[in-house]
Amino acid sequence: MANLILLVLCFAIGAGARRWGNLPPDSHRALNLWVVYVSLPALVLRSLRFASFRPALLLGAVALWIVFLLAVVASLAARKGGLLTPREAGGMALATGLGNTAFVGLPLLEALGGSEAVAVGAVIDQFGSFVAFSFLAVPFAASQSGEKLSTKTYLGRLVRFPPMMALGAALLLRGVTLPSAVEGAIGRLADMLSPLALASVGWLWNPRALQGRSGQVAVGLLGRLLVAPAVVLMLLWLIRGEVGLVERVTVVQAAMGPMVTAVVMAAERDLEPGLGAAMLALGVPLSLVTAPLWWFALGPCGIPLLNGGSP
Repeated sequence: MANLILLVLCFAIGAGARRWGNLPPDSHRALNLWVVYVSLPALVLRSLRFASFRPALLLGAVALWIVFLLAVVASLAARKGGLLTPREAGGMALATGLGNTAFVGLPLLEALGGSEAVAVGAVIDQFGSFVAFSFLAVPFAASQSGEKLSTKTYLGRLVRFPPMMALGAALLLRGVTLPSAVEGAIGRLADMLSPLALASVGWLWNPRALQGRSGQVAVGLLGRLLVAPAVVLMLLWLIRGEVGLVERVTVVQAAMGPMVTAVVMAAERDLEPGLGAAMLALGVPLSLVTAPLWWFALGPCGIPLLNGGSP
């Protein structure tokens, strides 16, 4: 509970700092750069070197790919039916199909389940959300905006992305214990992710973005916060027949609010940026309430049908 309070407090500090007006308007970018270039790679390096790549973990990652593909299908169907414009459909798919599994998901998992849940969540984030964003969402966004992105440019950006470099290093150093001073430094850097990420997301929070978009935002967040985790839970239950730690973590990751990076990418490509901003403004704070509810519902005192699953 103390860790969950810390996350909410950091979110509130970030939101308050923007409104106090004493800091430059782009101050959150410094936090984002530190999280993306330092803390997230450190967390990946710390967690994935000793992660057990069991089939359940890979299934959890694939489940997040499926969520994105279903969001694309639903958005394009709404476009075909005249419910969304082409650019609204692109923005809706990006905002509903990808969850904030790193900036918010990993800190929240640490608060709910400790280091063991974070270790599982880091694998699912990297091989689930990160792969879906890199190999599915980026080409989709480019196609919807008419952008021509060469394979060479795309792969070059991907290889140089710090979390991807950390993922490669973690795979090369599988099972290797580094000197205690190095391990301690990596751990300290990784621990900074939670407060800085939530402060940055709080800074971006803008309730005014909701004006005039209540219907679309309600439908999008219903899909993001309720339908996506329910689909993932059903899929995992049908295949695994049990709900243990991996399944709980996967469902919580699927229940995260919209991914900040995906919303930013939609804005950069003019895929109805106001829609993504509105969903982000309401979806992230809501997920701090709804995602823990999923976690506790699937726990020892939760739904009887789902109890007894192995870790």
